[in-house]
Amino acid sequence: MRTNTTNPTRTFPPAAALLVFSLLSSAILAQGATHPRFTPQGPLDDSAALPGQIIVVGGVPGYLKYNGGGPAYLCGTGNPETFLFLGKLNADGTRSGERQEQLIKTMAESGMNGFFCLMSRMRRVNMKGEGDDQHSPFVDFDPTKPLNEKVLDQWDGWISRMEEAGVVVQLGFFDDSNDVESIGWKLDQDGELHPHEKRYVEMLVKRFKHHRNIIWVLQESSNKLPRSRLPHFRKRSELIARVDNHNHPILQSFTAPDTYEDDVHPDRVTSRDYRDDPNIDLVTWLHVLPHGDDYEAQYQAYLKFAGMDRDRFIVMKSGTEDVMSVPGERIRRTEVPSRRYTWAAAMTGMHSLEEGHNVMAFAHLLPDDGRVVKFMEQTDFHAMQPRNALAAGSTKWVLANPGKSYIAYTYDYSARMGLSDLPTGIYDLLWFDPQTGVQVSQKGVKAKGGESTWSKPATMGNEVALYVKRAAAGATALMH
Repeated sequence: MRTNTTNPTRTFPPAAALLVFSLLSSAILAQGATHPRFTPQGPLDDSAALPGQIIVVGGVPGYLKYNGGGPAYLCGTGNPETFLFLGKLNADGTRSGERQEQLIKTMAESGMNGFFCLMSRMRRVNMKGEGDDQHSPFVDFDPTKPLNEKVLDQWDGWISRMEEAGVVVQLGFFDDSNDVESIGWKLDQDGELHPHEKRYVEMLVKRFKHHRNIIWVLQESSNKLPRSRLPHFRKRSELIARVDNHNHPILQSFTAPDTYEDDVHPDRVTSRDYRDDPNIDLVTWLHVLPHGDDYEAQYQAYLKFAGMDRDRFIVMKSGTEDVMSVPGERIRRTEVPSRRYTWAAAMTGMHSLEEGHNVMAFAHLLPDDGRVVKFMEQTDFHAMQPRNALAAGSTKWVLANPGKSYIAYTYDYSARMGLSDLPTGIYDLLWFDPQTGVQVSQKGVKAKGGESTWSKPATMGNEVALYVKRAAAGATALMH
């Protein structure tokens, strides 16, 4: 395995909080300053990584962290197929227009911090005939030629803008259903990558590894390809790890096997097939089936994937199928179900990017993602596991590091909420409204042991998240 090294909150009214964040984000983008997320606050965790860079620490499976900063919880979206290729195609291969800049501004103002996009979606290598050969960075869009430096310059600028916006970018080398062996990019007799693929991967890594906000994605929906491609992906991850001396995380992507498209290869490759790959840190799942307004069923759907090889990998959800359980019926992209889906995923312990929150079409959903980030990055979620047996009162789902810290969540507060089997002690509580971002801190709350429930603050709605943390030794009880 790659070696992983190991504030009182001011509360604003919802409108004021959004205005403050928007002004801060705009100022950061205007000045080209380093975003606070990527600014170290203490000693670096990994001396090889860049200060403030997104890294993996804590051994195996480890957790995401900003180098010299706090734990990172990723929540956001992606426009994987087209983001880098929006705008009119110029003669030199670059794109004109300001669409990417506008979308990055939208991301920054929402507070979301995770975005996924693809660097190549060539039609000529797509098994389903999808994609566009002009959606690639090669000179003349010819994969036998070198990469186009002017295109890479433009991409570098957009990645820099996302770094300034506090957004972690998952950069995918190839689109789903891409099989580069169809153009002869096969492993040679010594098991080495084809020279053209080696040049493609190596040049991109060298070009962008100076950014703090990069996660490398080997292949979108890799399990659409047969098991025989495993050695190929392993060689790709090995090359990335060797070239990237800053230890940016590496991710492998999978499509849920029960997707409506039914295009997962019959070999049914899963994260288990990569457990012995020493270079892969994260896995993500796309097209998890939706369950309408049955949020308990949706939570269980996410929990299934959250539990797959979580002892080996950091686990993420990258998308929920965009049709309801009745085929052909579109899921409602409205705030309430979308927000509850996102919190359901978060409460399984997964990071949550949602393709369905496409920044081009559903930007109104992104502020809810930003609020998830705001809450989770104030907690030690990375040390917790799902423990719903500890739910008490109105609490629906629980993440817990028993005896030390807990996150309780409900989408239907009707009475007090809290935890069962809470050890006697003094705790600090952070109440959070997922709909507005209002939060209230209560220090020195005494728990008598057993079941402990509390009434939410009057400023909270009926969707509530609650962080409960044992107070520091010697703390005095201020509340009962």
